[in-house]
Amino acid sequence: MEQSLLAELIRTLKPKEKAQILLFSAVPAFNNGRMAAAVIPLLDIFLSHPWYLSEQRLEKKQVFGKIFPDQEFVDGKLEKVMVEAHKVVKAFLLAQRYFREENEFHQLLDFSEEARARGLQNRYQQSISRLQKLQKKASANLPGHLHRQFLLEYSRHDEATNRNQGKGDLNIPDTLQALELDYFLNLMVLLNQYLLQQKIAHLEVPENIRLLLIQDQLIPENYLSHSILIRINYEIFNLLKTPFPKAKDVRALFDLLLSQEKNLDEKNLKDFNGYLRNLCILSLDGNREDLEMAFMLHVLYKDNLERGYLHTEGKLGQTKYSAVANNALSIGRFEWALAFMEKYKYEIRNDNETHDIYRLNFANYLFKVGRFSDCLDNIPDTSPILTNLLQIKRLELKTFYELRSDLLPYKLDAFKMFLSRTSQKLLSEAQRQIHTDFANFLHQIVSSIPGNQKRSDLITSRIQEKKQAAEWRWLLEKAKALKDG
Repeated sequence: MEQSLLAELIRTLKPKEKAQILLFSAVPAFNNGRMAAAVIPLLDIFLSHPWYLSEQRLEKKQVFGKIFPDQEFVDGKLEKVMVEAHKVVKAFLLAQRYFREENEFHQLLDFSEEARARGLQNRYQQSISRLQKLQKKASANLPGHLHRQFLLEYSRHDEATNRNQGKGDLNIPDTLQALELDYFLNLMVLLNQYLLQQKIAHLEVPENIRLLLIQDQLIPENYLSHSILIRINYEIFNLLKTPFPKAKDVRALFDLLLSQEKNLDEKNLKDFNGYLRNLCILSLDGNREDLEMAFMLHVLYKDNLERGYLHTEGKLGQTKYSAVANNALSIGRFEWALAFMEKYKYEIRNDNETHDIYRLNFANYLFKVGRFSDCLDNIPDTSPILTNLLQIKRLELKTFYELRSDLLPYKLDAFKMFLSRTSQKLLSEAQRQIHTDFANFLHQIVSSIPGNQKRSDLITSRIQEKKQAAEWRWLLEKAKALKDG
């Protein structure tokens, strides 16, 4: 019984909902099956059962005896009661969802259709007038507004068709415009999500999407000027199509968001800024020399941090915390990076008691400012998160190199062994390759004689061809420094 659909739903209920369901099940309109009389006592048993205690199981025959005290056990009968009880709970949850305040538009639209079906033409017109006022009063940039406008226009078109006397346009022009606006907005939202996913997951573009991507002007100009939501999504779409967007284009879109801040709701603003950050990150992954884009990303991080866009339920994800800190360090904003790490170190989601995520980022800061011995003292020993573990090992190797430590060759060999043993189990082929490149280039630098200009130029050339290598900028700096001895 613990694995039943009914038990699955019951486990998700809040105490207030449990009390309301019993009242709901007493209404014949919602509990009208052949087993209606048995549904309420069964729900009472399920609602009061401590599902969180795995040792306390509901036995089918005992439950049957409580619901049908004067009957012998009949196999399958209790299951029929559970099916009807599940329908009651499902109906309660749907009704609760439908009658939320934010669904006022859909409730009124459905009532207008019901009034029309019953021949109450005046009530229908009154409802339609109220819906039109609701739409005019609400911001056109709120989520779902364009779709609601289409539903409203289509209802008016349907009514005009039913009363067609060969006059008028049957509200078709307004219905088509509302349909196209709703379509183009959803088209842009879905295409943007797909293009971003395609960059991350390297998907093959299907024919229907490919045909959309090769169109010169996918959205008519009049619709771009009609809806700021469509326009912003279209600008994001064009940037996502570009292999390496320019920082000035990202900045232009960011400025557009700032200028439209009062016209957009928080969710859209948060989503749009998320796209801007991802555009910067993806561009930097492909072109690590683009410092202008790195500075643009820093501007976005600072702005989004102040607005709370990087937080979820008051917490910063470990990846975001590290990304903000590393970006600031990469452009030399050392003091800002340190202030950020200290301010938010207790807001890192799921950091452990020894604050290893904070310590790793703090160690990286110490490395960047040249405090190499202090850096070694703060690097965590290990991490259960593979990306952090790899960063720990890279940071340790770089620090040993800067300190000219005799341990470096042994540590480097151990890292190569780590890559060899774990690559098949834990690392993707791409991750294995960028870390193998890092280890090989570091070995070439370590084994080179300082002051050898030809050797320096050769390694520098090799590194420049492998821009995907981990710690690429640092490797390039050390290769170039070889010529100076």
